[in-house]
Parts: sequence; structure tokens; C-alpha cells
Amino acid sequence: MPDPNVAVTARVSTGIPIIDDRLGGGFRRPSTLLFFSEIPSEKRLFAEHFVVTGMRAGETCLYVDFFRAPQLARREFASFGSFPAERLVFVDATSTQLLLPTTEKHRIANIDDLDHIVTVIKDALRQSRPARVVIDSMEFLADRFDRKLVMRYWRELIETANEVGSAVCFMFINWTYGEVEVQEIQSMCDFVVEFQTTMRGGILRNTLRVMETREGGLRTSWVPYTFRELVGLTVYFPRILVTGPFSAGKSTVVRTLSKTSVSVDRLGTTVAFDYGNVDLLGLEAELLGTPGQERFEFIFRIFAREVSGLLFVIDATRPEELPRARQMLDLVGEGVPYVVLANKSDLPGAMPEREIRDGMKLPESAPVVFTVATEGTRVRDALKLLAEMIVGGR
Repeated sequence: MPDPNVAVTARVSTGIPIIDDRLGGGFRRPSTLLFFSEIPSEKRLFAEHFVVTGMRAGETCLYVDFFRAPQLARREFASFGSFPAERLVFVDATSTQLLLPTTEKHRIANIDDLDHIVTVIKDALRQSRPARVVIDSMEFLADRFDRKLVMRYWRELIETANEVGSAVCFMFINWTYGEVEVQEIQSMCDFVVEFQTTMRGGILRNTLRVMETREGGLRTSWVPYTFRELVGLTVYFPRILVTGPFSAGKSTVVRTLSKTSVSVDRLGTTVAFDYGNVDLLGLEAELLGTPGQERFEFIFRIFAREVSGLLFVIDATRPEELPRARQMLDLVGEGVPYVVLANKSDLPGAMPEREIRDGMKLPESAPVVFTVATEGTRVRDALKLLAEMIVGGR
């Protein structure tokens, strides 16, 4: 039963701040979530992170696992670090398949009886009244039982989860269903979290996007993420470019944002690049700073080929550099999110925003953030704004 000392919240956090921000604090409770992919992906990591986040918030969480024995699942949950294990309730659907004994309160004794399976899950929902539920995974049932029957019971599970006030997550990889059936499944849900795993440049990249199914609902962009032992999932942008005209303060911006950074310079001026690794605001990113001199434009072009976003740094006291800034911005191409950092904004003669916009021919939608990189003033605000633009959804 839920702890009476734990406040019941109208939202359940994903544990990833930038996504929670887009969701207004998290997924609604109750709500129905579909963790969906067409091919194998890392959606289980997201589901486990979601559950651990709830347990750390003092919530009871129910996990229905058709593929792992509870003892194995608990060991894998330990990779997320410490959490109150007593908050995790399992429906054991595996021990019977493996002819193993079990000490779990909720056990599926006959894996060939769909009515029995659903009854056990419903009983577990009503008895534990969890804030969060993960069913891992619905393709186990879809591959074994009549499709219409699975759909009927799927709806019954949603109804029961709504009755007890749960955010219920159905993991589903579509092996056999057609487009019409997938659309029907998605229409039963309030949110669809879609996952992709791709190979690019010899590196596996995991991305997700969140779609609210109601008309006019939230739609994020594809968001890259990664997993860290004892931490869990974080948003991960593999390349954010920090660039701008000569001596605007790009290296200082990289150092200010980064937990570690290196710079290649000569007589105090960057002649190759700056590199920094960011771990803040619930996200990770790699920053690449380029020199601003025209003779190093070839370096800029190389780094600008594949970027997640752009922190474009200008010296707010040098209006004569604005045409060069516009020229550099044009080299990046359309479709790349960017934020203009009007740096050294504390110095006499710093330009007002209107002069910067007119001088760089910026659209009104382009953010301009006034920064003092040497003091760290608003530099993190600029990164957070860029991250929100990359994620999308507004």
C-alpha cells in the first residue's frame, strides 16, 4: 500500500529534467504510456530509469517482467545506484517458465492462460496501488495470443491502472502487427515514447521522442540519450559548436560550462579548437570551440558538418564584427538551433539587443542572451535555452 506520508503528485517525473520541463513536470497521473519501437532499442533502460526515479521520490512502483526472473531484474536495477528496494513490487511471470521457485507475492502460475495473466496483474495493481507501472513487454502476449483478445485485455489493464491512479507504461516492439493495429494501440495511450537505436560513424546512438496523442499535444524532436552507471539516463548531445568572431570569448564560454576542457592556443589565441565536456542541467554534451579568424574557416567548416546546436558568441562591444558574425552563421546552414551570446555585456559601449539583431540580420525568434563569460553570468542559461530548442516541443 502507498505510504501515507508520501504526497500523491499529479505528475510523475521521467528523471530527465529537460524532458520533464517539456512535460510540465512529468507525465500526468493517471495516464497511459506506450514505450514503442519498430526494431530492438534501449527502451528498457528508459523504463528502469523511470521506475528508479519514482522509488527515489518515495513512490511504489510495479514491474511486470515476462523475460527476466525478479532476482536478475533486481541486479540490473542496481546499476542505477541506490534506491529504496522495498518500493519495487514485481509480478513474476518468469519463474514458472523456467520451473523455478519464487518468493514473489504476485506470480503468474500459468503462462498459457491469458485470463489468468491479466487477473494476476490486476490484483497486483489493486493491492499495491503503485504510482508507476511498467509492463515488459506486450509483444510477449501479442506473439502468443489472439490479437483481438490481447487488445481487449490491454484495455482492461488500462482501465484498472486508471482506477488506482497509476501511470502505466506498456513496452512494445512491433514484430507482427499491421499499421492499423499499431494506430489502434497508440490511440489507447496518452503518450507514445518512441525509441531508435542507430549506428553512425561506428558508434551506437540512442534517441527518443515524446508524442502526446491528443490533438495539438506535445511533440518533441528526437532526443539523444546515454546511460551512466549509478546515474542512469541523461540527455546527451554529441556535438555543440561554440563559435563566433575573433576574441569574442569562446574559449572562456567553453571553460565556464565544462567540468574538463582543453584548448590549443598560441600566444593566448585559439588557433585550432577548444574541447569541453559538459555535465550539468541534467544533460551531457561535448563542446567544440573553433577559432574566429577567417584563415581558420576550414576548421569551422569541418566541425559544423554535424552539430546538435550552436552557441554563437559575439563581443557585445564591437559592432564592426557583426557582418563577420552573420557570415559565419550562414556557413552553418539552416535548421541548426542556435543561441547568440552577447558576451562582455558588462563593459562600456555594449550594444543593445536591437542593434545586435539588426547588425546580424537575426529573426525575432533567434534568442540573444547577454553574458559575462569571465564571471559565468547567464552562460548556463544560454546552454539550457539551446538544449530546450534542440529537444523541441514548444
